[in-house]
Amino acid sequence: MIDLHCHTTFSDGSLTPAALLDHALNTGVRVLAITDHDTIQAYGAIREQACRRGVVLLCGVEMSTHLEGFERSVHLLGYFPAEPEAAFSDWLLHLQQGRAKRNTELLTRLQQLGLKIEWDEVSALAQRQVGRPHFAQVLLRKGYVATMKEAFTRYLGEGGLAWVERDEPTLASAIENVQSAGGMASLAHPVRISHDRQFVDRVVADHAPLGLEALECFHSEHSEEDVQFMLSLAHKYGLNATGGSDFHGNPKPEVDLGTGRGGNVRVPWYVAEQLARKFSELSASISPERSTALRIADEQS
Repeated sequence: MIDLHCHTTFSDGSLTPAALLDHALNTGVRVLAITDHDTIQAYGAIREQACRRGVVLLCGVEMSTHLEGFERSVHLLGYFPAEPEAAFSDWLLHLQQGRAKRNTELLTRLQQLGLKIEWDEVSALAQRQVGRPHFAQVLLRKGYVATMKEAFTRYLGEGGLAWVERDEPTLASAIENVQSAGGMASLAHPVRISHDRQFVDRVVADHAPLGLEALECFHSEHSEEDVQFMLSLAHKYGLNATGGSDFHGNPKPEVDLGTGRGGNVRVPWYVAEQLARKFSELSASISPERSTALRIADEQS
């Protein structure tokens, strides 16, 4: 199987990179990209292990961006055959600083709403980077909400009582930074942008000439109709298809690595072959012969 969208304890997932690699092997995932928010550090943590254990590992990242005049965040995935040069990591550090500023403001708003939450409680849940799921866990533990979903709907999500806008780069500038670092930019879970498919079409049309090279067609929040629309959109603008479960572990227990929600994600092997054509460094590890063998093994599992 292939999974090009998942998270670890380096951002808001519950598994360490090493534990995620174990889980990938146990579930049959053989082409993997860890896409933690605003950081690529998990790649270096397991790169050698993945190679030894027969998993093709891409360096990945997920970034929050914005469109001019559009209220909701638009997420972008960046993929690299290996760790990019330091300039890209320096740019990601700037995004992390914006995330830290948002966290401080978010805590203040929750406290102003009368919720007795302290920073130490939230940061204790994060091994590296604090994210909204860590705030949600505290809200759940203290009985302010009944579920993680309610925490986001009522307080933490866009339009929630404690929602705080982040200082995000534009989608165009994020694409430029990924491209300049030698990576491939893919628009993440496009169904979250809007249910208006004409609007999603315009976003893709506007950004394909700017370096957008792929569209996340397969995702745990995509219906079969969504998948077919995204595939047609990718074909229309000459983009590659990517896909993944968006696995987080405990924060999203209903979503599993490789298969998504209830088995609704199955990234086809031609996605790996597209990656091999894009990145010559992957051509040996995702050769047509190996891809065929992996596909057959996957179909028989």
